[in-house]
Amino acid sequence: MADTNWQVRAACRGVDPELFFPEATDEPLVRKQVAAAKAVCRCCPVREQCLAEALERLPHGVAGGMTEHERRRARAQRERPGDRKPRWLLLLEAGSSHPEVAAEYGVSVRTIARWASRLPSEHSAPAHGPGPR
Repeated sequence: MADTNWQVRAACRGVDPELFFPEATDEPLVRKQVAAAKAVCRCCPVREQCLAEALERLPHGVAGGMTEHERRRARAQRERPGDRKPRWLLLLEAGSSHPEVAAEYGVSVRTIARWASRLPSEHSAPAHGPGPR
């Protein structure tokens, strides 16, 4: 089990947890709430430990100074230990479509297409499955 002693030093202790889980009904209000949550994170002495845990197991909310969407992008960009290729590329090479990979990482299909377009041609995968035969 991971060491959670760092949590007692977190800047968010005593702060209403709802601050870190904005509702997506009013975009300007959500942005204001995310900014307030990130302000708490910015002054946190254990932000790095929080972010590491959030990247591993927290699918929602603001944690470690990042929103859930920012964490998805960070996960997509980091390589897993022992892999030479990022997971998104392995998924494409295994036959996953661009929409499937985009959904897994919380990015647009266009973003996946952009990532794939930067690869040497031997790694490129079809955007939406096999083409006409």
